[in-house]
Amino acid sequence: MFAKDREAMRLTPAEVRLILIESLQWCANNAVYFLGLIGAATYDLAGTAFLVAAITLVRNLMTSAGNMVSGSVIDRFGPRRTSFVTCVITAVLSLGVGLAPLSVPGLVFAACVLGLAGGFINTCTHAFPGYLESTTEGRTRVNGLMVFYSNIAYTAGPLLGGAIVSCFATQSVYLLMAGMMGVAAVLSLGCHECVAPAKGEKPKGGILGGMAEGARLTFRDHDLRLIFISGFLGFFAFGAFDSLESLFYRDVLNVDIVWLGWLSSVVGLTSSVGAFILTKLSARHVNLRLLLGALMAVGIGSMVYVGTDMLGVAIIGQAINGLAWGFLEPLQMILIQERADIKYLGRITGFVRFGLMSAGVLPLLAAPFLAEALGVQTVLFGASTIIALVGTLFFVTQGRRQRC
Repeated sequence: MFAKDREAMRLTPAEVRLILIESLQWCANNAVYFLGLIGAATYDLAGTAFLVAAITLVRNLMTSAGNMVSGSVIDRFGPRRTSFVTCVITAVLSLGVGLAPLSVPGLVFAACVLGLAGGFINTCTHAFPGYLESTTEGRTRVNGLMVFYSNIAYTAGPLLGGAIVSCFATQSVYLLMAGMMGVAAVLSLGCHECVAPAKGEKPKGGILGGMAEGARLTFRDHDLRLIFISGFLGFFAFGAFDSLESLFYRDVLNVDIVWLGWLSSVVGLTSSVGAFILTKLSARHVNLRLLLGALMAVGIGSMVYVGTDMLGVAIIGQAINGLAWGFLEPLQMILIQERADIKYLGRITGFVRFGLMSAGVLPLLAAPFLAEALGVQTVLFGASTIIALVGTLFFVTQGRRQRC
């Protein structure tokens, strides 16, 4: 039995390379985001909620732009070539940021780099398993293990970044990112697609035409439409976290900058557990209702996370949050890869990622003003409640639909 399980979990060389690419980029990205971007703005530059919100807004907008553009590029050139070019450019620009003195304009530029590069590479890695596996079981294995290992890296990123920042200047985490993305670029050269790359129609009207095609194909299919809408509404509330979470650490929990890394590592650890459990489920359990249940659990975990001023309770909330994310993220990828035609996988993945990343823009803008009036913790708890309610509503509705 165990030998059979090991055989079923065995990865091809291309899948191993993909997991390493995803792990490297998450390790670097998480260290830079929490410490080199949000942490630097909050602590090194003594920023207010408005500065943090502005920098985060730039990053989110550029991520959305990266998602929007990358879908058509992937369908035209394939995920391997797109990943390679993205990793090379990211490594070079990160090196420049790491060597420059810390300043507000420098952080804005770093947010642009982090956002655009993240939008491209995440769309690539979210679509890539569809080019490597043609069965639900295969995609569940690859996506689950990719999230499992990358979340170990997600956990290691803030820990490693925290150790670096405790000894060197905050911007030194960008040098870490430059090195890791350089290695990822080399790995991407040998990550060849196994399923025939997209050879369908070229996106009409260039990038905008590809985006419109991705939207049309997404909304035409019930499951893809539900993934997009539930994700958009759920992620809508996360915009408040982007601009206020570091202030919650500083002003409510009363902990220093390193806890931005430590608590995010809790999410990475338990998310790995969730992703690994997912790989053990049979294909019939990998469905929309499980995805929506995971979204509901993310909301509940977030309510626990920000519901008190006690660090121990926040750790428990982050643990619940991470476990649910371990199911949520790979399930989104698996279901999209399953429902999307390979010819349009890049465009559909890009559009869905664009929707998820752009959902938080309005709350991000409003959160600082709401925090001034209501308080940071009140706003974050309200946002968490919205996520839980959206997940619950769609979970119950999908359950009734399945019984009919």
